[in-house]
Amino acid sequence: MNRIFLITRQSKGTKVSEALEKFGKKNCLLAIWEIPNDLPSIIDEGQISFPDLSGADLILSYALHPDVNFFLIEAVKSTSTEKVVLMPHAGAPLPSGYHVYGNSLVGILKPCCIIPPFKNKILSTFIEEFGTPSFLIQAREDIITEAAVIHHTRCGAADFVAEHLVGIPVNEAYEKAGLFAQYFCQSSGGPSGSIHEAGRIHAEAVRKALNP
Repeated sequence: MNRIFLITRQSKGTKVSEALEKFGKKNCLLAIWEIPNDLPSIIDEGQISFPDLSGADLILSYALHPDVNFFLIEAVKSTSTEKVVLMPHAGAPLPSGYHVYGNSLVGILKPCCIIPPFKNKILSTFIEEFGTPSFLIQAREDIITEAAVIHHTRCGAADFVAEHLVGIPVNEAYEKAGLFAQYFCQSSGGPSGSIHEAGRIHAEAVRKALNP
């Protein structure tokens, strides 16, 4: 059982707590630390004090601030127990991908709805429930009659997509799934924003479910 410490900032991360509490069987929410939204652009080490992280196996940070995330990583690096930290690439002090520091694994995710596999027990347990989205879809006479989520996304977007796919014609499912995911997604917008990639990922997962 993974014990998860969640760092939220304003509305960022709130949907994650809802998904963990609703769908987590092997991953339980240990605590939530809500940080202020109006943080200065530069934060010195003495200006921030982290809660006790010793009981957490996995830390999900939605601080979206490079200094907060940097000091978080430094705090985790100094622990003797194995820990995993996952955060969006926005506001991360490291490039996308996995970074190993002794007993600690730090994952910088772009986009957030894909968690690549890595040889780590804590991460593997988390991915069993909250990894790259996947679906089980049934259709009758080219209309989707049932859509279930096999792997949830941390934000709950996969479940939102599945709920709204029922009644949709099969030939419209790919496009609709992408639009539903983008509507729900809290990632960055704009031409280079992750929200478009999130839509594509959910759409491809639906395509795969319809064409196993």
